[in-house]
Amino acid sequence: MEISLCMIVRNEAQHLARCLDSVRDAVDEIIILDTGSTDETMEIARRYTEQVFTYPWQDDFAAARNMAFSYASKPYLMWMDADDVMEKSEREKLIELRPALNGSIDAVMMPYVCDVRADGTPAMVFDRERIVRRAAGFRFEGAVHEAMSVSGRIIREDIAIRHMGRHSERSNRRNLAIYERLIARGAAMAARDWHYYARELMTAGREQEAEAVFERVIHEDCWTVIRMDAMIKRAQCLLKLDRIGEARAQLLCALASDAPSAELLCAMGACEMQAGRDAAAAFWYRAARLAEKPKDSGAFVYADCYDYIPSMQLCVLLDRMGRTQEAAMENERALIAHPNDAAAMRNRAYFAGKKGGESSGESLEPDPTEA
Repeated sequence: MEISLCMIVRNEAQHLARCLDSVRDAVDEIIILDTGSTDETMEIARRYTEQVFTYPWQDDFAAARNMAFSYASKPYLMWMDADDVMEKSEREKLIELRPALNGSIDAVMMPYVCDVRADGTPAMVFDRERIVRRAAGFRFEGAVHEAMSVSGRIIREDIAIRHMGRHSERSNRRNLAIYERLIARGAAMAARDWHYYARELMTAGREQEAEAVFERVIHEDCWTVIRMDAMIKRAQCLLKLDRIGEARAQLLCALASDAPSAELLCAMGACEMQAGRDAAAAFWYRAARLAEKPKDSGAFVYADCYDYIPSMQLCVLLDRMGRTQEAAMENERALIAHPNDAAAMRNRAYFAGKKGGESSGESLEPDPTEA
């Protein structure tokens, strides 16, 4: 069956053509809803479709997405952001999928790659409800980080969409302002909304506030994936606040709640490393490397937690313990995950100096995302 691509945009002249060029051959209709552009976004959109509409911004991403859906006429609806891209291989897989969209499928989950490594492989990925059957009537919910609750016959297809944008300081301020206006007027917010509000607070460096909101989420009725992420993020906030004992207790609670992910095990390692318990930290980082990446869970998957971060941290820990050869081997493992990584390359020079009996005066560099 046919597919309508529905997008909301604002001042996306820099990105929109790249996005539409990457997907237009795989869809039958393009709907563009502009929420107040002051650049050439609408002119660019009209090169690809006559279905360009304007919509007054209401501090509500879900409302805008639902309005874009309302203009669509095809049996299946697909959404993308202007700074998303579908590679040629993924576009071909979407075209191959189309005959299966015969009205019996209600929703298609697809991986969303939100960050990539230097070699182009996914660094952070999670599943999103990407295509839905129009007649099913699914609607977006959530003023920020909006999503649909889908049901019925749901399939997962390995058709990745890559998000090329970055969560900037500007978007962080915008999202926090929206959430705080909602809270000020007493608007109803689901556990998922509180969770994303806490993540925005954490991004803004407001760890004390974020920790309290994450704790609220943990005790609410919510999806297991959200609760587990809230436990890890709360512990990370507590570590930033130097409340190591509370962070450890929170992570141990998470370990008792579900099968441990590499993200959780790396957080345990970071906690013990900050506490100066190097042997315990090394245990958790080794465990992280043994964890399997979850499939079909919908969880955030941070690829570096499965190889690069454990290797970099084990490198530092083993060197502290005087196990230089093992430490150097861990650094080489980090370079397998991230070839030519600047921190690991400096570590290599450090070990070369040690082997030659030289002292550069430099110290080892741990994983920069955890240090």
